[in-house]
Amino acid sequence: MDTMGAFESYVSAIQTGSLSGAARLRKMSQPAVSQQISALEALYETKLLHRERSGVRMTQSGELLYKHAVIILDEKEALQVALENLVGNVAGTLTITATVSVSQHLLGNVIVQLAEQHPGMKLVLRADDRVLNLATEGIDLAIRAGKVGSGDGVVRKIAALTMMHVATPDYLDIHGRPKKPEELINLEYIQFRHDDDQIATLLSSGDQMIQVPIKTGLTAQLPDLMFRALYGNLGYARTPQFLVTEAIKNGQLEEVLPQWRIPDLELYLVYPTRETLSPRIMAFLKVLFINLETTEGVKIVASAKQIFMS
Repeated sequence: MDTMGAFESYVSAIQTGSLSGAARLRKMSQPAVSQQISALEALYETKLLHRERSGVRMTQSGELLYKHAVIILDEKEALQVALENLVGNVAGTLTITATVSVSQHLLGNVIVQLAEQHPGMKLVLRADDRVLNLATEGIDLAIRAGKVGSGDGVVRKIAALTMMHVATPDYLDIHGRPKKPEELINLEYIQFRHDDDQIATLLSSGDQMIQVPIKTGLTAQLPDLMFRALYGNLGYARTPQFLVTEAIKNGQLEEVLPQWRIPDLELYLVYPTRETLSPRIMAFLKVLFINLETTEGVKIVASAKQIFMS
């Protein structure tokens, strides 16, 4: 019997809430997961789970086994990391998740450079604007902008993204260029879904900070849709600077109210609660920070840079 594998299936079933969830996480069939858990019940001669239509629920014995299984699996992972650090080996699979825009525009070069430096390493990138749970989704590292979720690992701020309001020159020629914050209401705001139905925006200039009303004309569910609307002259939008640097330089877009700033968007790392990060994660982060340093509109947190690039 593969006791360690059975522990992994059991813990996955508890964390995902179902045998089918554990099967997806473990990349196994549901009957195989069920068989492993049944083998554990036979080994310890006790019932571990109540199998219900809504999912699974631990018995008292199951709670005790879960507690110890998590410790055992964490120790196994810690041993693996320690051995990899000892021999300086950077290989195996690293699964990360990031927002769609970060994945498309910040991680492209990182993936290429990482493959060149560490050919024995396989990177799985899940581009998703949802906040995914590291444990239940089998993710090693998350890069999150703004929203970080809760309860699934260590959260560390690594950078601040400069944000700006932009529109096409043609749109502003027709509808006017605001000279004062209160004139924003005269323009149609293209809202990305993560803005949560904004009716006002926070602006600052020097020591002055004000909140001004905005008028939403369209809510886009995907970054590409937001930019299609933007270039289609349907309004102005809020976006990280790194996404529009080239468009502003070549005159395709123009900053709206450049004398007034909008709050930065914070960029976070989320990773499992372990004292030592694996060589795979450290190799990825080193290349990531090198690329962030040369990206306009990205301000790296000095303490994070010191930790992950030392």
